[in-house]
Amino acid sequence: MDTIKHFLLDLKPLFDPLLILVAMMLVAFISMAVLANYTSIGTNTTQQVKEALPIPKPGAPPIPPPTEVTGLRIYPIKSCRGIEINSTRLKKMGLTLDRNWMFISKDDRKFMTIRQEASMTLIDTAIKEDPSSPAKDQQLEISIHGTDARVLVPAFPTKEWLDKNTKLGTVEIWGQETDAYEYGDEINKIFEDFFNKPVALVYKGPTDRMVGVNGKKELYGKEVPHHFADVMSVQVASEASIKDLNRRLGLKEDAPQDLAIERFRPNIIVRGRDDHPWEEDTWKRIRVTTTLHDEQAIYKLDLDAVARCARCQVPNVDPDTADKHAKEPWDELMKFRRVDTGDVAKWKPCFGMLCIPRNEGKIKVGATLEVLETTDKHLFNTRKFSEL
Repeated sequence: MDTIKHFLLDLKPLFDPLLILVAMMLVAFISMAVLANYTSIGTNTTQQVKEALPIPKPGAPPIPPPTEVTGLRIYPIKSCRGIEINSTRLKKMGLTLDRNWMFISKDDRKFMTIRQEASMTLIDTAIKEDPSSPAKDQQLEISIHGTDARVLVPAFPTKEWLDKNTKLGTVEIWGQETDAYEYGDEINKIFEDFFNKPVALVYKGPTDRMVGVNGKKELYGKEVPHHFADVMSVQVASEASIKDLNRRLGLKEDAPQDLAIERFRPNIIVRGRDDHPWEEDTWKRIRVTTTLHDEQAIYKLDLDAVARCARCQVPNVDPDTADKHAKEPWDELMKFRRVDTGDVAKWKPCFGMLCIPRNEGKIKVGATLEVLETTDKHLFNTRKFSEL
């Protein structure tokens, strides 16, 4: 026995570093497993590793350095005034509460848009807590700018509440029918008085409405549902690009000055590089990383930048007054931002990128946006994502 004891004591110096090495490997494995819960970019391990890093493809535009998320905006009611927020959750259908509602004309049941009704930007939205609810449930407050007219509806209505307080029916948006819950006269009266015609507020129904243009199945490879956004769930825009536009407008005497990026109705605003405006045109895959120290959590959200955002004249409308400028910024954008020759985009300027989230999680102002892959092959409503 004494011989065995002495033998083991002689081996002790070898065991200590071995145990330390095993412990370090175990800690590293656990850390990777925890972080993996926040990436969730695929079920295939090889594919996860491949897509987790920037990919500088030969001949593709250079990958820019990381930039900061400087703003988050949601627009609960399509074409109405949005809300600037500090943090929220990104879902595959877009940012929480973004474009879940819209207005329709009761005469034809078609959606209403700021394109024809510039005054829609005078309808304000806000998220409030219901003091009468034990759980302090959140409510959407909808008000008419500059008046005392306002209504409250549940921000997250249950199926039971909708069945009791609304009517499920069919509405039309961009020539396609979808279902929606229509609110009653007690909600709609202030809006009918404001628009001076029969209108109704509606909430997206249970049937999926699919993403369009480059996000449709034929081009993206699978169907992706969303709510009442025109064609896609998320729009990302750059402060550097709006600065460049404002610099150009500043050279014109009759042009509006210092346009807010709100006019372009983006969801995620990034800082960008002032000496490289419009470099978002080349994005293909991006990642937003949010570190929440109070939760000891890191959320890594991947998005596919599937198309440039081809523009109409909505940015000509001042969101504070609903006044529409006869020319700008449309005319200036048409001079230098007709950068996509695909489908209708060949006749329109582009501003911002239309994106599809690949996973879900929290996002906060101050997060880091990384470009994982670039392309110079974007072609609006024409080219497949796999061909970029």
